[in-house]
Amino acid sequence: MRFIVRSRVTKAPNDLASHFHWHGDVFIDGQVIDTITPRDQRAAAAKSSDRKVKAEPVWDPQTHTKSWRAVWAYSAKRAVRDNKTLNLQEAKARAVIAGDRASRTPRFVKTRNGAQELDTASLQRARRLVGLKGYVTNIDVGLMPAAEIIASYHDLWRVDACAFSCR
Repeated sequence: MRFIVRSRVTKAPNDLASHFHWHGDVFIDGQVIDTITPRDQRAAAAKSSDRKVKAEPVWDPQTHTKSWRAVWAYSAKRAVRDNKTLNLQEAKARAVIAGDRASRTPRFVKTRNGAQELDTASLQRARRLVGLKGYVTNIDVGLMPAAEIIASYHDLWRVDACAFSCR
């Protein structure tokens, strides 16, 4: 059985470690990176991305038995939307810290010794990943190129729409 699911952006730093090492975190609109991600981040899966090698590894189900194929795409349009969202989240966090707003602890607020403060490291990490969207699959690159993985994922709404209207 084959699958395509969305990957959490928080996995990008691990999946794209060699890419960040060689190319930095600057992307161009429409850029696609095909790489490998461990099946279980908590398990002791073999490191798939080697920072010493400039090229991204190509997923092979026989060689990478504890990993899946990961496709990462960058969109300038998504980056604008992600930045807007992060700015709102940062403003909310600052308002909670200042005591101007009462709410449960929002993203980017950490508590240290009973005092709340802005989690700048987490905010900086999130800003580094704006515009990226990840997809995880077990479909071989020879069977379906990265662009097709993305297009197929985007067509899933049609399957969902049919499932609801066909009842």
